[in-house]
Amino acid sequence: MDNGRSPEHVAGNTEIVNGRYQISVDAGKLYLAVYPPQGNGTPVSQQAILGDIADRQAEHVDQAAVERTIREASGEPVTVAEMKSAAEPEIDIHISKDKMEASLDIKMVPGCRPVTFEEVMERIKKMEISYGIDPEALHQAVEKPTSKVICAKGIKPVDGDNGVIKYYVDLENKGRPVEGEDGKMDYKNLNLFTVVRQDDILAEKFLPTAGTPGYDVFGNEVPAKPGKDVLLPVGKNVQVVDTNKIAAAITGQLLVVNNKLSVVPLIEVKGDVDLSTGNIEFMGAVIIHGSVQTGFTVKAEGNVDINGNVSGGIVEGKNVNVRQGIQGMSRGYVKATENVTAKFVENAVVSAGQDVLINDVVLNSRISAGKRVIVEGKRGLIVGGQVCAGEEIRAKVAGNNLSTNTDLEVGVNPQLRDEFQHLRKEIKKLENDLEQAQKALNILRSMDQSTLTPEKHAMLLKLTKAQFHLIGQVETMRNRIAEIELAFEEMRYGKIRVADAVYSGVKITVGTLVRPIRDMVKFSSFYAEDGEVKVGSYK
Repeated sequence: MDNGRSPEHVAGNTEIVNGRYQISVDAGKLYLAVYPPQGNGTPVSQQAILGDIADRQAEHVDQAAVERTIREASGEPVTVAEMKSAAEPEIDIHISKDKMEASLDIKMVPGCRPVTFEEVMERIKKMEISYGIDPEALHQAVEKPTSKVICAKGIKPVDGDNGVIKYYVDLENKGRPVEGEDGKMDYKNLNLFTVVRQDDILAEKFLPTAGTPGYDVFGNEVPAKPGKDVLLPVGKNVQVVDTNKIAAAITGQLLVVNNKLSVVPLIEVKGDVDLSTGNIEFMGAVIIHGSVQTGFTVKAEGNVDINGNVSGGIVEGKNVNVRQGIQGMSRGYVKATENVTAKFVENAVVSAGQDVLINDVVLNSRISAGKRVIVEGKRGLIVGGQVCAGEEIRAKVAGNNLSTNTDLEVGVNPQLRDEFQHLRKEIKKLENDLEQAQKALNILRSMDQSTLTPEKHAMLLKLTKAQFHLIGQVETMRNRIAEIELAFEEMRYGKIRVADAVYSGVKITVGTLVRPIRDMVKFSSFYAEDGEVKVGSYK
């Protein structure tokens, strides 16, 4: 309801009230109410009323009704005109193609009525938008409808992670030299071969995840893409454990072939062991198609097969087979827990737990074998150095006509001798520890068990366990000492047999008995009997 113009004043004791009017609008119609003056007041002005109606942009003004209402001045509202209809605001809501975003655009045309928050919410409701509505953005758009605003946002789904393989072996640093403590690079250790032991865990698969679903602005769930699975890279000589882990089924070299993990029981080197390969240390077998060069090392728990030479290198293995020769160059050596075979040995150190088998010559070398050293073949020659064997040395020729010092010794196994001495020291120490433990046990057992403190009870239990452990160790060592003593007994019958000639300068040792050769002896064998080294026929 609008108040019209109604000036009035009071002068003295006489009340003077000017006429006044009121204009109101309801349901699209304009109403006029006129009130008469009082006393000497001034009536309302028709011109002022018509001007006010015009300012209100009314249409179809009934001037006669206006004049009549002014004349009657009854104070009752009378319809005198109609109001122009106000323009409606345009409320547009746009939905993105993926339904994850809704934008609001309010357009206010000239003469447009104001828009309300409730109107906008009603439009949103009619469009069934129910998720991610931003009330703050809506209020901003209603108050300042000048630009498009994002009024609702969905939540995008989070796709699942793909399955992945985590490797527990280093496959990245192969061929890189090892860095020493001083920071220098060791180019003899290149990590070319990845070595694993049986039951080592090589890799593990982590399963793909399902992901987290999202929601569009209509409240509909948007499914996530699950991650892709991957296959376990299972190759040869590996096994699956705990469903998603790969373990080595054997000890050997780890290879990656066609993206699969395989373990092979040997290392194969196509050429030489040199700067291109670095040193080799392996739990299985090693095959070398070339040679082992000076200063390089090959150590294996399995057999080592070398097609070329050992030239100043170090080779250790179960059985070492060198197709050509062993040249020690006064720095390398060859050692086998069982047998060593080669075409020739020159200026080298060779040792074997069982036999050393040489096909041609042994020159100025130190040879040691637990059982036999056999040098046969085209020349079958031993000249210079020292050759020792537990049971037998056999050759075609020993020494030369230059009387080069050559020592041949049987009946002694240096490795067994060292082990025997070590065992005797260890067993003495263990027997002393056992005696002390038993004395302490006897003291504790003689006490009243019901009065023993917790500490002494714990000590009693600890000493009892220690006693049984020491007894087991002593028993094991005594059995091994008995085995070695039996081997020593068999070595007493060691022989040296030379099919052709033994030259002066050769020293024959059988056990503790020594016989130097001063004159050449042919087709002979040497053995201990009646406290001396005797010479018999070769056979």
